[in-house]
Amino acid sequence: MLEAINLFFEERDPISIHTLVGASLNILHDHLDTDAVWDLSLALHPETIYIKDEYRKEWITRIRDARNFFKHADFDLKKGRYEIEFNTEVNIFHILEAIRCLQCLEADKFEFLPEFRIFYIWFMLKYPDLLKDTSYIQNFGTVDVNDFGFFRKAIQLFREHPELTNQSGWPK
Repeated sequence: MLEAINLFFEERDPISIHTLVGASLNILHDHLDTDAVWDLSLALHPETIYIKDEYRKEWITRIRDARNFFKHADFDLKKGRYEIEFNTEVNIFHILEAIRCLQCLEADKFEFLPEFRIFYIWFMLKYPDLLKDTSYIQNFGTVDVNDFGFFRKAIQLFREHPELTNQSGWPK
């Protein structure tokens, strides 16, 4: 998952990112029980509370379509399917859910690594309208969310200087 976040901020191959995060998310989802899925309000888990049971199979197919196409292209090729519509923005939400799952599974052992912190900050800055509480992002001034070099440097800075974060792992 760390490599997927680094690839994301390096603006590299979105298919590789999707494949890495998809594999990670699949493993993480497999380790969560239904109560955890509900407690975390996971949207991309097959057992999500947001989808009606009669549409669950269709939901699973849709959320796994790109991952399965990239992973098992030979199956699709045999069926005459040669391309797929892939919205690279879904990677963002897959990464976010993977971090949340890892936090849940590791509980007190979870280490809020610089990649995770910076991704969360970037997400808050990129999608403030999706958030209930935006007070935290006021601390970041006018950071350009499209300046991925800035976020790569921030990850490196926090890796080299962990003292710049508070006990929760957030920048001081």
